[in-house]
This record gives sequence, C-alpha cells and structure tokens, in this order.
Amino acid sequence: MKKLLYSLIIIIAAICACQDENSELGKSLVDSSFYNIYVDTCTVDISTILMDSIETRGDSICQLGHYKDPSWGEASATYYAEYSANSFTPNENYSYSFDSLVLRMTPSGHFWGDTLTQQRISVYRLKQPIYLDDDEDLYTTTALPTESTPLLSFTFTPRPGQKRELEIRLPDELGKELLTDLIAEEDYFDSQDKFKEKFPGLALVAESNGGCIIGFLVNESSMAITLHYKEITSQRTEKELVFSVNTDYAYTGICHDRTGTSLATLESGIENLIHSYDLDKHAYMQGLTGLYNQIEFPYLNNLQDAGEIVSIESATLYLYPQAGSYNKLNQLPEDIRLYITDENNVLEDYVYGSDGVTVQTGNLSVDEMFGRDTYYSFNVTEFIRNNFGTWGIKRQKLLLSLPDNEMITTFNQIIFANDPDQERQCRLDIRFKIYNEK
Repeated sequence: MKKLLYSLIIIIAAICACQDENSELGKSLVDSSFYNIYVDTCTVDISTILMDSIETRGDSICQLGHYKDPSWGEASATYYAEYSANSFTPNENYSYSFDSLVLRMTPSGHFWGDTLTQQRISVYRLKQPIYLDDDEDLYTTTALPTESTPLLSFTFTPRPGQKRELEIRLPDELGKELLTDLIAEEDYFDSQDKFKEKFPGLALVAESNGGCIIGFLVNESSMAITLHYKEITSQRTEKELVFSVNTDYAYTGICHDRTGTSLATLESGIENLIHSYDLDKHAYMQGLTGLYNQIEFPYLNNLQDAGEIVSIESATLYLYPQAGSYNKLNQLPEDIRLYITDENNVLEDYVYGSDGVTVQTGNLSVDEMFGRDTYYSFNVTEFIRNNFGTWGIKRQKLLLSLPDNEMITTFNQIIFANDPDQERQCRLDIRFKIYNEK
C-alpha cells in the first residue's frame, strides 16, 4: 500500500499533467476542480484455500496415473467403476463361442506430467459393490477395497492431442464365465442390484513410480467392457455385448501428498486459508486436488484520501502466472472464474462482463515469445464501485476458481505471482475521478 500512497502524492502534485482539458467545471460559478486519475498499485491480497473433497460421481472424464511435482506434491488418480447389467436371449438352435473381453479407453486430451514416459495401470476387481456416502455422493477422498491380485496390468504411452482408443484385453476366464452365464440365463443379469453383487466393478490403479496423469472419456463406449463372441449356425456371425459404466456409481479417487512443498501446512476449509505472503508470495489453484483462491483489496478505501469526492470510473484486475511454472508438463487453463461472496463467504453471483450477462472467463493473454507478459484479466469495475467505502460485514469478497466442469475432472492449475516488489504481479488498475473545492 506504500506504493499506492506514494503514487497518489506524486500524481496529485503533478495533477496538471494528468487532468483532462475540461477538468474545471463551472469555474465562473464555483471555485472547484475535477480531475481524472489512474493508479495501478492497489494491493491485491490473494489467498489459497483447500476444499475438503470434490464430488466426482457421474463425471464424463476420469483421471488415471501418478505424478510428483516439486511445487504441488505427489498425486495419484484411481478410477472406480460399477458396470451396467446387459444380456441377450440365446437361441436354443444356435451355439456360441467366446472370442475376447475388451476394456476400451479413449483419452480426453487432458494430462499433467511427462507424456513421454510410459504409464503402467493395474486393473483390480472390487471386493464389494460401490455404495454412496451418507450424503448420497462419491468424492475424491473415497477409497474402496480391491482384491489383492490384479486381473491384469498394462502399459501405454500417452499421446496428447490424440484420442486414439486403447483396447485392453481382460482375462479370457472372466469373459468365458460371462458368456457361459449369459447362455444359461443366470438370474444375476435380471437386475442391476443382482449384477453388482456378482460383479462389483473395477478399480484402475496407477503404479506409484509413474510420471504422468491422463484423462479418459467416460461414455457408452469409453471405459466400457465389450464381450466379443460368435453366434454359430450354418455360418459364424460375430457379435458383441457392451457393459458400459454405470456413472451413478463411478468416480475418480485422488490421493494427494503435499509434504515438502509450500502447501504442506495447508488444511481444508476457507477458515484455514493461507495468504500469498505466507506462501512465498504465491497463490495456488488446481482442479481435483481442490485448491482455489480468495481475493480482497484491503486498502481500497485509502483512495478516499485522494479528494473530497472520489468516483470510480473503471477497475481491472490482472493476475500473472509465475514465470516458469507452466510449460509442456503444466499447461495453463484457458478459462477461470470469479465469484462474489458476502462477508460469510456465501456465494452470491459471478463477475459478469460489461453487458451484465456474460460471465467473464479471465481473458487469458499469452506471451508466446518471451512468456513474461502472460496474464489473466477481469473487469471488476462494478465490484469495486459497490465495495468502495464499505467496511466490515458490508464488504464483499471474490473467490477465484476453475469452472465447475474442469475443477471436478482435470488437474488444470495455476501458480499466481504476488510479490509487490516485482513486476508482473497481481495488481488492480483503477481509473477514478476526484472533485475538490478550492
């Protein structure tokens, strides 16, 4: 805030260089002056907050893998899935032969880590069906028991930008058992409750030495199990039966260890937020691990000292990612959101654009050549106007987060720089007018 006060002193002292040509109003009637002033050093207090957990049940994207990063810590992503019952009516005049049982997986294009390293995933059978928590949901922190020995393990190399489907062959014994029971019309295919008791589902678990986490689509074909068989009469006809994920009972589980990082002492809950000046002048945002931010402007009302009447004309918030914190391993999200909260941190609304309708998304500007002038920006004029001159319980706050769909399905992330003694840090640019009677 010292910079702000110093800037105001300099600006007001040299006001003739800053005022517009019509700054003196009604001079013949009243001895007064009206000035336009711009200041770009208003303190931005940005904090990091950790959510207790994130709901991931029913998501259209799951995450698999393991990655360790010096800034964020160590993270592992496991996918737990129940499968929907399916069946066919066998013809007593036909015979049937098993071909294969295949798990199909289509990458979503999301990744975090080194995509040049091979990833090894083990597929386990769940010991028991998936049940919802007491509040009828499933969260990143929910862990389920699996059988001690995997059905199989497989290795693949991620290919960012490509959605080429993976086909993982499951054990023939499982496929033959399913086909035999289908032909015998076993009653566990009659309902979902019976099917899940017989076949509780799968857990896809990454090895702990992996160097990347990859997103996969979850839909009727991706993450689905397909039984390939032949229907034999006078000729052989290839058939398939798909067991798709029952998304009501499927979710991504996350294990996140922040030991050894600046975030090691961070506890969940907005009441445990840590200010950037206590995090080496940084703030952290990341999907799935539940990191988001609170923003306040503690010295905003000091602008009242600039004149007898102060009118806010415009205000723009600039947020700079820490140089070197984003690269081919950690890509910046294109879309982030600002939310307005009351003094009790209850969400009230989005921060909209100048039309009052369009939700702002951060207006990411990327310095492709040098990487120094990459930043997000928000027009916060209305928010600053509404909070200028307010104190205590009347003062609103801002929350900054990824959009909901990215917060619950990706590891997209940003480290914000907030060192007031350095260039390209979080800042609030304000243009305002002052009126003084002489």
